[in-house]
Amino acid sequence: MKTKIIFLKKVASLCCLLILFVFNSRLYSQIIYTDIPDATPNATYPLDLNNDTITDYIIQFDSIDKVMCKPQNNNAYSGNFVGGVHLPWALSADISICDTMSTWYDSNNPGTMAWGTSTGYWVGETNKYLALKLIVGTNTYYGWARFDVTTTSTSFTIKDYAYESTPNTCIQSGQMLTGITENLIKNIFSISPNPFISSTTIQTTGNLKNATLSIYNLYGQTLKQVNNISGQTVSLTRDNLPGGQYYLILTEENKIIAVEKLIITD
Repeated sequence: MKTKIIFLKKVASLCCLLILFVFNSRLYSQIIYTDIPDATPNATYPLDLNNDTITDYIIQFDSIDKVMCKPQNNNAYSGNFVGGVHLPWALSADISICDTMSTWYDSNNPGTMAWGTSTGYWVGETNKYLALKLIVGTNTYYGWARFDVTTTSTSFTIKDYAYESTPNTCIQSGQMLTGITENLIKNIFSISPNPFISSTTIQTTGNLKNATLSIYNLYGQTLKQVNNISGQTVSLTRDNLPGGQYYLILTEENKIIAVEKLIITD
């Protein structure tokens, strides 16, 4: 009987350690999101997904009305193979990007995002996401980049990109912070001025009731909160926040109802 009790205690301890491990893994999981001025290059955009000064993908427009995705090193994109052409997916928001996606293609198989007016999933698409796999040493990371492509495949625009910094962890297309995706953004309020130096005003289109305004940095950390908001106007002061880019998230009844970028200048 004593041996059985000791065994059960060991099993319970092991379970607790496993729960703590899973909890900590989720706690330290974070999205590294990079917002850039919308870029429409004449020919080539070198995409550095993890901002380590090494080009991970080349997004290229060539002279025959074709937009290509060319992974560098061992990196890859997700897509399929149709009629002898590799075609990267043009994903909508909230699609899980990880190893369970059906097919990944590396530098040996450059992808045709758009060709002419009819070939490829990206022709004439706006605000779609390219699923990306990043290999750094022995680690694998998953991410996305958001693009627009013209209906004639003669130009593309890259808007932003992100990756999950925990190896082998899925990310949702459009996900900028842990648990928050691009499609949550709604134009239900305005911020003026933005950028601001010391204070700004948030004006909503509808009446709020017991809402909460939170400011997050790009690593998903909460830096400031304003609680018990009612009405349509909220004054926000800088306090001790350093200059930089943040996310302002508005919640009501424990639901995220709006997300907006916030810039503080010195």
